[in-house]
Amino acid sequence: MPPRALAFFLLIVAGLLGLGATGCSTADAPGRDTAAADSLARARTDSMTRVRQDSINRARPGYIVDSILPIEEEIRRFRIAVGGAPASRLTGGAASQDALVAALAQAISANDSIALRRLAVTAREFIDLVYPESPYTRPPYRQAPGLLWRQIQMPSGSGVRRLVERHGGRPFHVEQLHCPSSPEVQGNNRLYVGCTVRFVSGTDAAREGRLFGSIIERHGQFKFVSFANMY
Repeated sequence: MPPRALAFFLLIVAGLLGLGATGCSTADAPGRDTAAADSLARARTDSMTRVRQDSINRARPGYIVDSILPIEEEIRRFRIAVGGAPASRLTGGAASQDALVAALAQAISANDSIALRRLAVTAREFIDLVYPESPYTRPPYRQAPGLLWRQIQMPSGSGVRRLVERHGGRPFHVEQLHCPSSPEVQGNNRLYVGCTVRFVSGTDAAREGRLFGSIIERHGQFKFVSFANMY
C-alpha cells in the first residue's frame, strides 16, 4: 500500500478506535446525564413553586405590586382598596385628650372591643387625613401607605384584644394622663407620642403604664392612632 494511502487508512482506523473507546469508556455517562436531568427538573420545579407563591402573595389583601410608584398613585390605590366616602375630619373620637381617655376607660369597663376600635383612626381617615401630611410621603422616611398601615394595625389589633382580656368587664378608671413631650406637628395634625396613664382596674392597686399608641389631634378632635400597649 502506498505510504499516503497507508497513512490515510491508519487515520481512519484511529478515528474508529477513538469512537469505540468513547463508547466503551462512558459507562458513567448515563449517570452524568441523569444527574443533569434531575438538576434541570429541580430547577423547573423550584421556578414553578416561586411563580405559584408569587401569585398567592399578589392575591393577598394589601399586597403592593409596585414598590416604587409616585406617591399620588400609591394613595389612589389605597383609597380604592379601602373604599367608602372621603374623610374630611376625624369622627368617633373626643373633643379633648381627657375625654378620649375617659371613653377608653368606659369601653374597657363595658368589655366592648367595638367601642374601643371606634376611638382609633380608621383606614379612610389614615389615607385622607393622616398619611398625606406625614413625613412618610417623602425621603428619607418614605414608606408606602399600605405598608405603614399594616405596621400600625398589627399591634393595634392585638392591643385591643389584650386590654379586654386583662381588664374588660371590671370597673376601670383612669386617674391621670401624662404625655412627656410637646406634640409633633405634621401639617394639620398634632401627634402626642409616648403617653402613659395612671389607672385603677377592679380592686387592684393603682398603676401606671401605656395602654395605647400615639394620640392624634386634628382641628380639635382627638383619636388614638393605635392601641399598641404595654401588654
